[in-house]
Amino acid sequence: MNRSQLITGAAWVIGAWLAPMSGMAAESAVSAEKVVKEAQETIEATRQYTAQQKETFQRKAQEELAVMQQQILELRAKVEKASDATRADLQQSLNELEKKKDGVREKLDELKHTTDAKWHEVRERMNSALDEVKRSYRRLLAHLP
Repeated sequence: MNRSQLITGAAWVIGAWLAPMSGMAAESAVSAEKVVKEAQETIEATRQYTAQQKETFQRKAQEELAVMQQQILELRAKVEKASDATRADLQQSLNELEKKKDGVREKLDELKHTTDAKWHEVRERMNSALDEVKRSYRRLLAHLP
């Protein structure tokens, strides 16, 4: 049973319960129909709001990922200029940062294919992964000469 059917059924039960109490069965039926209509409108508005929030988050995450990619490219150039002794360690850290960034990209792809009902869960995992990439970037940046 979907939400709409559940709300419709609940509205009719409420209407049936209220009808004998008020003595105005016709008015209760109209009230029940109004409740059902308003509930359906609320559900639709909530669905649209959730979809909008998901799209906004995806756009923001995509932008952050693009910025991170550019920063990684700049780091790669700086690592190449480092001395041989530090370059190996920096290169390893840079490779780990790339893997973390790729993990964020995978979570973004997962988010794109997630239902509106489940997107909050994916969003939390993606936020955590993005935060980890940013921390790793700052650590690597701090070790550059």
